Amino acid sequence: MNPTDRTDFIRNTLSVAPAAPDGLYVLTTVYPESDALNSSGQLLHHRLDEEALTRCVLNTASPLTAMWISPLGSLWLAGADGTVWTTADIGWGPVPGLQFEVLDEAMDWKATRLPVLSNQGYAPNLTAIWGTSDKDVFCATASGAIYHWDGAEWRESQSGFEVSLTKLHGTGPGDVYCVGYKGAVSHYDGENWRPVSVTGIAAFQTIVTGVCAVAPGLAHLVTNRGSLLTGNGEGLSLAASAQAKFMGIVNWMGRLMLCSSPGGAWEVSGNEILQIKANFSATDVLEVADRLYFIETEQPKGPSAVEYWPPRPHGSHWQRVVF
Repeated sequence: MNPTDRTDFIRNTLSVAPAAPDGLYVLTTVYPESDALNSSGQLLHHRLDEEALTRCVLNTASPLTAMWISPLGSLWLAGADGTVWTTADIGWGPVPGLQFEVLDEAMDWKATRLPVLSNQGYAPNLTAIWGTSDKDVFCATASGAIYHWDGAEWRESQSGFEVSLTKLHGTGPGDVYCVGYKGAVSHYDGENWRPVSVTGIAAFQTIVTGVCAVAPGLAHLVTNRGSLLTGNGEGLSLAASAQAKFMGIVNWMGRLMLCSSPGGAWEVSGNEILQIKANFSATDVLEVADRLYFIETEQPKGPSAVEYWPPRPHGSHWQRVVF
């Protein structure tokens, strides 16, 4: 049975991505009530029109955790069980025992299991996925390792930290950042990952929760202790701070937008970080075309997000969208 139809299942949004020509892909986690350890993953398609219809396009038994869409429009999904899924034109063979249900025949899904962690001997828990093309994809893990797909095979590298990694972002194949617990920041120059020095924070007590590379040699990062860090692969320093627990950052239409849990939406203005919306709590902020989506911490009505548009002549700039 499709868990979407069950009332005794908890379903929450994890991420969103653009779906051409006018829609959203929504990554959700699904689990029986009071049994979050047995979660699985679903991908939904939501129409951004007056009908606002939502349908499930992929059911998996894998506990999906992260999503990225390539410049060619291919979807990439990562799971806590070490699985990676994609609609890219890749010759991956079938995976024995992998359970899934494709509900949109127009989507040609392939899947693979990443090699076991070299130091631990078990499947990696994938926490983030990002890339520059369908032949240049990175997956971060909860153990500090980073996997790279080069179009032919997956290779494991070490970030320089043995901590859980949280986010990946960059500007190109030779400028990629990965961040995580205990102040971890690592930079990839196209050949190797190297730890980045960070000044102005107590690294051991800090989780770097978001990274936004805006140009080669310039990145902005946020932490769970209210810090905004700025710099590059040579070093980062404290640029501003606020009384907030920041969870994500994006460069949206030339504006640096942040989210906080609790504390809603924030924006960088000069040397300050200003709160612009306080009546929700968010675990991430994602850009889709001319809109922002804040992934809420609590989603009691089912998969949802807070949507923000630029100022419009009529109507609210903010609305909660339930998928």
